[in-house]
Amino acid sequence: MSAPPPPSRLDVFFTNNQTPILAGAFATQVCHHQYIKRSEPAIASTISSSRAAFLPRPLKAGLAWGVVFVGLLTQITLAKQAVRDHKDPVLTQALRKQSWKRTTEEKA
Repeated sequence: MSAPPPPSRLDVFFTNNQTPILAGAFATQVCHHQYIKRSEPAIASTISSSRAAFLPRPLKAGLAWGVVFVGLLTQITLAKQAVRDHKDPVLTQALRKQSWKRTTEEKA
């Protein structure tokens, strides 16, 4: 069985800079929310379509930022896995072959 391929430079970057990446994304999200709240008109226009009024701007932005955070967390998790697999291939094989058997105490 061959060793896993080395992680890409992007994987190493995400692994080494997890906290600043997530903190920067959170700070940007807070600033974006403040911008939306300040630029939103006090009285909603009656001319706007019902489809646009169905989801207010802050909610749409919040959902979009949720997708961004899920994508970042997924990328960071996969990058950490790639780095771990390359650094310790023995652990990687042990984790893949690990069988989840019940103990005799759980069967009763």
